[in-house]
Amino acid sequence: MSKKFHLTLVRHGETDYNLKRMLQGQVDIPLNETGLMQANAVGKCFSEENISHWFSSDFCRASETCRLIKSHNKYAQASAGNVVLQTKSDERIRERKFGVLEGEPENELNQAAERAHMSPREYTPERGESEMQMRKRAEDFYRALFKQIYEECSNHDTDGYCANVLVVAHGGLIDSTCRLFNAKFGCQFKRNPPYFVGNCSTSCFVVNFPPSCNGDCSTQFEERDDSLDDYLTNNWLDGVTIKCTKLETKPNQ
Repeated sequence: MSKKFHLTLVRHGETDYNLKRMLQGQVDIPLNETGLMQANAVGKCFSEENISHWFSSDFCRASETCRLIKSHNKYAQASAGNVVLQTKSDERIRERKFGVLEGEPENELNQAAERAHMSPREYTPERGESEMQMRKRAEDFYRALFKQIYEECSNHDTDGYCANVLVVAHGGLIDSTCRLFNAKFGCQFKRNPPYFVGNCSTSCFVVNFPPSCNGDCSTQFEERDDSLDDYLTNNWLDGVTIKCTKLETKPNQ
């Protein structure tokens, strides 16, 4: 049996730092009026989507965007008391930390990187976080997410989509996610990186689990020394593929 699920990534709405082109990083900046309108607009687009799992960065610009999207969703509102549908806040999908450059104009990062003879992605500001450190925690998040959905999918008897996941995160994190999906899971895009995404833009993917890893896998392990739990921990990603169905770059007005 073939199992798969929908994954939608949404960048948070606009903040005053976005408007002024200042580095936010891990400064917890709220949405401005435009950001609130953008989040409500996305929410109306997703009002009829039966989202099974909601995730958000723990920063308020992301969590508020997620809350507003969810407020328009008829399935979420009808199941407001359902613990399963509660939004999961996760620090691993925060924006990259820019250290001493946070709150400075975005061009300061470019200039500092140029002085160090590096690209902005390669350069790590003092007390900041490297691109690879951000990517590592993003990979940890997606590994845990895919494993969770994989295990839930194994309880479904029919082929097709077994989950519909929405994640609200940040521009740098989403760019890093696209690079990760391309490198690890063969996801192809119609353009080359960087995968810049505007405020409240949406990026949509289909995650496919290989047939051999779907359904009731217990019979595959009758002759194995390791348990099913060991297999799920160590080998469950083998054969997973991801297809990008939409990469939106402009802000959602």
